Formats: sequence, C-alpha cells, structure tokens
Amino acid sequence: MNGMTVISFKKIGTSLLFITLYLQFIFSQNIPFTCNHDTYFSYHESGGDYFYKFNPSFNFTLIKQLDFSINGLAYNPNDNFIYAINESNFQIVRLDRNGDHLNLGFPVGLPGGSYWAGTFDKNGHMIISGAGDAWVVALDVSVSPPVIVSAVEKYYADGSSGNPVFGDIAVDPISGICYSFENSFGKLVTIDLNSGAVTKIGTDPNPSSHIFGGLYFDASGELTGISLKDIYKINKATGQVTLIGEGLDINSGIDACGCLNDIQFNKSVDSPEVCYGDTITFTFSIINNSDNAFAEVEFADPLHPDLIWLGNPTNTFGGTVDFITLANGYNLLNIKDMQIPPGVSEFSLSAKAIGNSSNFSFIENQAKIEGFTQIWESIIDSNNPITSAEGDATQFKISLTPSLEFDLQSLENECYGSPISLFADVPFSGEYVWETPNGEFIEDQIYIKLNSTFDDSGIYNIIFTDDFGCQIDSFLNIEIAPSPIVNLGNDSMFCLENSFYILAGNFENYTWQDGSNSSDFLVENYGNFSVEVMNEWGCFGRDSITFSTNCSTELYVPNAFSPNEDGENDFFKAYGIEVVNFNLKIFDRWGAFLFESNNIELGWNGYFKGKRKENGVYVYLIEATFLDGTTIRKEGDFTLMR
Repeated sequence: MNGMTVISFKKIGTSLLFITLYLQFIFSQNIPFTCNHDTYFSYHESGGDYFYKFNPSFNFTLIKQLDFSINGLAYNPNDNFIYAINESNFQIVRLDRNGDHLNLGFPVGLPGGSYWAGTFDKNGHMIISGAGDAWVVALDVSVSPPVIVSAVEKYYADGSSGNPVFGDIAVDPISGICYSFENSFGKLVTIDLNSGAVTKIGTDPNPSSHIFGGLYFDASGELTGISLKDIYKINKATGQVTLIGEGLDINSGIDACGCLNDIQFNKSVDSPEVCYGDTITFTFSIINNSDNAFAEVEFADPLHPDLIWLGNPTNTFGGTVDFITLANGYNLLNIKDMQIPPGVSEFSLSAKAIGNSSNFSFIENQAKIEGFTQIWESIIDSNNPITSAEGDATQFKISLTPSLEFDLQSLENECYGSPISLFADVPFSGEYVWETPNGEFIEDQIYIKLNSTFDDSGIYNIIFTDDFGCQIDSFLNIEIAPSPIVNLGNDSMFCLENSFYILAGNFENYTWQDGSNSSDFLVENYGNFSVEVMNEWGCFGRDSITFSTNCSTELYVPNAFSPNEDGENDFFKAYGIEVVNFNLKIFDRWGAFLFESNNIELGWNGYFKGKRKENGVYVYLIEATFLDGTTIRKEGDFTLMR
C-alpha cells in the first residue's frame, strides 16, 4: 500500500462555530465612541492623566482619570476608538468612550526613544512621531502587538539643518495630507508620510506663542490646535493662527484629537462562509453623521458571477431599482435617486450561491454610493464592518462540493530515531484529525513525532472538516528503517608524535568535516573530527571526536616523505606551534651533511647540490625553542620514498 492516497467525501451539518466565535468577539470589545462633533483631550497630572471630551462650545466633560500618562492621542475613524501611547512603557493602548483601555503591546523594532505625536492616515494606520526622534512611523494597530508598516526619517525639504520637532501631528481625513506645527521654527508644516520630507508653510508666527501639544481636525474639517488653555484655528494654506476659544486652565503636558463627522457606508453579510446553493443576506448601512439630508444619491453593487440576486431590496429610500447583467457574468444592482436622511439608514437583499468551480471561491464584493456634496467624497466605497480598514470589500467564501486531494506523500523507509513530520495542506481553513497506527488521535494540521521507533510504522489516517462541514479523508503509509550507528571513539588528550587513522565503519557513504569521503581519516594534528555516514536505506548517522594536547611543547616530525613533486608531502619538515627559534640539519646515514634550515616552515626537498638523493633512510637533528622558553633537541631518522 506504499505510495497510495485514498480520498473520500462526506457533507456534515453546517457548524455554528463561526457564529459562536463572532459573538464572543463582539461582546469582548470595548465600547466605541460616537462621532458627535466632539474633541478629545488629555493632560498630565501626578497619578495619571485626566481624559476629557469637549464640544464646539468648549464645554469640557471628564471621561475618566487614568492611572498612567498618555500621549499621541489619535482618533481612528475606521473603528471609532482612540489610540494613544503609554508614556511609561511606549505600549500602544486603545481607549473607549468610558476611558477604559486595552493594552495592544509595544511595536517590535520601533525606532527612536520618545513618541508623543499621533494621528491616523486614510489607510487606517496610526502615524506616530517623536518630539526628539528623527522618525515618522506608520503602525497597523488592528493586530496585537501593533506592526510597523513603514518608518521614514523626517527632514526639512528646504535643506534647513536640524531635526524637525513636532508637538503633535494630524492627517486631514479628506485630503490625506499630514500637518504639524513645527516647534523649532514655530511654523505650520506638511509631512510627506512616504519620504519624511517636512515642508514649511507661510510666514513665521511668534514661536513662543504657538507650540501646539494638541493638533486635530474638528467636526467641520478645520485644522485646530491647543496651546495649553488657548484654542486656535489654523489656516492650512498660510499657517496663520486665530484664537477661537479657551479651554481648561492648566500648565502641564497636553494632547488632543478630533472626530470629523463623515458618511460611512458599510456592507455586511449574514455569514462570511456559505455552501453551494445557500442563500446569503447582505445588509447595507449608510451612516450619515453630517446632520444634513442628501438627495439623488445613487447606489451600485456588481455581484460576483458565483452569486445571483434574489428579489428586491427592502427600503430603498424612494429610489428606482434596476438589475442589470454586465460583462463576465456580473449582476449589477443599481438604485437611483435615493434619499439619505441624517442618522443610520439600512436595507437588505438576498443572493444565492450558484458557482460551479471545484474549489473554494473567495469573493470580495464591494458596493458604491455617490452624489454627496460639500466636504464629503463624491464616491464612497463600502466598508467591511468587521475590519478596521477603510473602503475594503466585504469578503466571504463559498465552499462547493470539494474534489480535492491532500498534498500528502507516502513516506517509505523513514529512519529510526528521526522525527516524523506530516503536514496536510488544504488551501482553506478547518479542523484536522490524525489517527496514528497506534490508535492515537491528534487534532492538528501537522503531526510531529520527534523520535520515531519501529512501532511507528503503519498507516496514518487524516480527516479534514472545513468550516462548512465538508469532509475529506485520506491516508499514507510509513515504514521505519534502521539508522546507522557510527562510533569514532571517546575524546582524548595526548602528545601527538605520529599521524594515525580513525575509522568510521562500513557504510554506503561518508562525509568528513573537511569534505573528504573515505571510510577513514588521517589525523595529523589536534582538533575536532566529525563524520556523517549513510546506510543502504538512505538513513544518516553522525559522530565526532576531539583530540587535544597534554604536551607542554609540541614538535611533530614525520617519519617519511615523498618528494615526487605531486604537490603532496614533497618536503621533509617539522611541525610545531609557538616555535620562536628553530634549526634543522639533515645528514645521510654515513653522517654527510645535506641540508640546514632555520625556519620551521622551510623543509628539505630531497635534493643535494641540485641532484636528487636516492631513496633510503636519512638522519635529522632539530633544536627548537618555544614561546614559553622551553628548548628541546630532537633527532631521529626518516625515509625518503619517491
């Protein structure tokens, strides 16, 4: 049965797992703010910051006294929470409308050391910049800990020296331009979030009067700043500031952020996972925070070809409904002349899954509305309300009757003692259950056994159940083969005088630490020696041995050499370490002098007066002094072999 993969399919009841997890997710969240012309404000006090909100008439209401200090307040219009930086540990925290907070953690790799300017860009990323740091950092705060999306060094675009210093920053929610009041020059600037370039605007006002710890866009879309208790409007074109009100009488660190009333357009689905033939209900929600009614608004939603609309939508606000077939099989729902009142307006519509592919269909479906005026964008894409992104499509999946095979391989002759690692690769989520030859059940996508034995041989069954109840069964066979046992011996200490061989045993292949491939290895010096061997089943074994010296001085003299000019062993010489003085003399066996060297690296090549000496036995005399002052005299004979 080796190499076989068997597939079977079984449709089981639709799981309530998603509904349960979704409800748990919803009820575990903080309570979001209601965007209602308010500005949010904090200032430092011993024991923790005071967190306020105030309306356009500058009436302040205490939300909560926190037990820590915050800075970098930033209102996220994508989820209606406020994000800030805990100044004691630089962790990102999320604040709700009761002042309760959720710790999101410290962004790994955050450059710089101080961060207290914060805002959100139109991509839903939190932008932070330190007053004394040279960085502007974009964070994804939809995950914990937040992830750094980008980090750029800020600099003056006109070439001015120094590091731009910001009290606070604010992104215009309509244009997406980031503004700040630069503290060193006391001047309005724009910040290029892609390059870090800081561009000055207008003439210099009095820098001592307008250092804004809180900078924000108010409910009318005006750039506004707080300099302690004074509140100013700031002309984005000229940088001119105008006093408009007075806040709390304080003299400590402050920060502020605002919520710009806007039009929100959400598109949700009753279940983001469906099966072929199921009915799906879409709910469209238009949240008009502007306090103005809008007429002649047009709605359009091109439905994916794997879906078809069923019936007419409920409550079209007086609009005219058309269903139009487009190219490539898309089904357009078009509603013209809608009347959108202030507040929340909703309607719903059902569709049916009719796709015929053999795999999961991942569908991103997005609607549009247009016809708004004044500061609102003329065309607004629908949001998926379960994410924090702006203008992202509502995504869901269709599970059709799968005819899939697991990406499994039948593993034969796995090695004894090696790990077994089995991975079932299905391109969508679900639950995996392994059944081992021993009758164990493992609920995981991957099966791991760190040290296998012969008892682990046999059939491994895998059952996958997707989020829709579809089930796939498969199996594979594993046979465990013996691994080679190689033993080079025990580590030892000795005084090396002659080279010797170490043996690895009888196997198919050998790889020593130097890349050589013989079954034995010539040891000519101290050190660590290792070998990897492979047996006939393709299993590997390894061992190593260490030889170290116990000699106070070491001088190795070979007992033979072969000066045949083959590049190997062509010179007779001594080997030693830490030798500071050296003399080598060589004589023939009758005592005739042949060669002398005062350099341990220079040896005899087997010639005398330009003529090759014959094979035979020769005599050497060596005197050597080592670094520690020890002097040795060594004499002996060696053989010349060509």
